[in-house]
Amino acid sequence: MKSYPGTSHFTIRSNEIDYRGQATLPALVSYMQEAAWENTRDLGISMYDLLERGFTWVLQRMRVEMFRYPKHGESITVETWASGRERVFLHRDFRIYTSEKELLGQATSVWLVMDVVKRQLVSVPDFIMEVEVVPGQEPLPFAKGKLPQLQEAQCAQQMPVRWHDIDLNRHVTNTRYLQWALDTLPLEVLEKKQLQEVDIIFKAESILGDTVVSEVGKGAEESIFLHKLLSQSTDKELVQAKTVWDLKI
Repeated sequence: MKSYPGTSHFTIRSNEIDYRGQATLPALVSYMQEAAWENTRDLGISMYDLLERGFTWVLQRMRVEMFRYPKHGESITVETWASGRERVFLHRDFRIYTSEKELLGQATSVWLVMDVVKRQLVSVPDFIMEVEVVPGQEPLPFAKGKLPQLQEAQCAQQMPVRWHDIDLNRHVTNTRYLQWALDTLPLEVLEKKQLQEVDIIFKAESILGDTVVSEVGKGAEESIFLHKLLSQSTDKELVQAKTVWDLKI
């Protein structure tokens, strides 16, 4: 079977907006993941299909660039397609449009396959490899390379992992990590600046009962912040991220 692009339609809801009346980035990432789910379902390789065989999808990295945030009640279309394959890494791209085809944002992502019993990453199973990758559009540059390390935390918060933070894989859902990273930023950044880009790497899982420590500090430029999320009990790094903020708002 050849892969083909998927198209999903959403309307921004009131519980997904910030004080400006715009969709939050975690909400938009959730829409992108829902669109990916629908596309993989149609290809016969959805998370449910994998779970029946003892496997599951795991998001390893995502880089998002936003040009404009949709507002409450605005209808959007998310287009997504499998954009490439490298050894154990499967790449998937996204573009978000208005109903008038205005490009609001775009993202590229990296996915891995995990054994749900052993909680270990595995080689891509044959039934997934049999789906030929045929990008629907010109692929975005793959999310590769290391991110700058956070050297000195400017702010930090502790986040207990609670029941509603857990997803189908029985670990903290990736959009919650993104939310925690953003929530740790100074209030003046959240109020006065607009998030333009995020590059986030998911390194390890956290489960119910853990406590996650979210740290953030300034990057090499005034518009850049570096993020790190750690397990309080093991000191293991769970997430690393870089965010870029617009100074003109």
